[in-house]
Amino acid sequence: MTSRAYLEQAASIGPTTLREHALEVPDKRLTVRRFWFRLLGIGLNIGLFMVLFQAYKLVRKTFIQRGEALGYDHAHEILRLEHRLHLDFELSLQQWVLGYGDWFIRTFNYYYFYFMPAFYICCGLSLLFSPVKWRFWRNVFLSSMLLALPWYAIYPLAPPRFMTDYGFIDSLAVYGPNYFSDSGAITANRFAAMPSMHIGWSTIGALMLIACLPRVKGFPIGIIPAILHVTMMTLTVMITGNHYFLDAVAGWIIVAFSILMAWKVFPRIPFRLPSWFNPT
Repeated sequence: MTSRAYLEQAASIGPTTLREHALEVPDKRLTVRRFWFRLLGIGLNIGLFMVLFQAYKLVRKTFIQRGEALGYDHAHEILRLEHRLHLDFELSLQQWVLGYGDWFIRTFNYYYFYFMPAFYICCGLSLLFSPVKWRFWRNVFLSSMLLALPWYAIYPLAPPRFMTDYGFIDSLAVYGPNYFSDSGAITANRFAAMPSMHIGWSTIGALMLIACLPRVKGFPIGIIPAILHVTMMTLTVMITGNHYFLDAVAGWIIVAFSILMAWKVFPRIPFRLPSWFNPT
């Protein structure tokens, strides 16, 4: 076997260490031809993600029930637990933002509304600048879908916006834009608050930026938008009444196990996407 064939085979097997493949694998110099090839890869991968996201919503909506039967009881449990842990600040945070007028709450509403486009932007930039490292984080995202789904069956949870007896409001319904529409191709499961994959996928997108965007004098420039994005989304999901803080913690737990799964399990799966999904 030639050295080139050996390297190609090794690259197809997957990462040998988490740090090597997720953070430090070099990418080929970006030529004009590779630029257009990477743009094609961006379109194909984001298209794949859109299809998988709809399938994920379909499974979560169709096969994971019991929401109304158990969701409110679980919400009371979460609120009591957060009170004991002194983490029940979601209502105070929402009311503080509402006190500054409609424009302030709408800022967070729109940030929530454009959650998936923001994630796709993170994916596109990461694939454009570092397609080799991108493959690992793509596996992290796919792992997170698989790991999150059972939680919704085990622990259906009513979001804060349903808990009007505590004083919460549904800011998206009151101030717009309308996010939870029943007219879409696949509607959302309204009792799938735990874990918060708004937080989980925003964190994965942020990690993509840190790992894949260029460094300037050794400093990873992706860390700045990454921290801002995760911080803003964490505040947003609570201010809009869509998640409890513990939902966010659960989202981060999913991310941690997804990284472990992408590192240890995915390299052992024989299936590989076609080469046009994996530009170099």
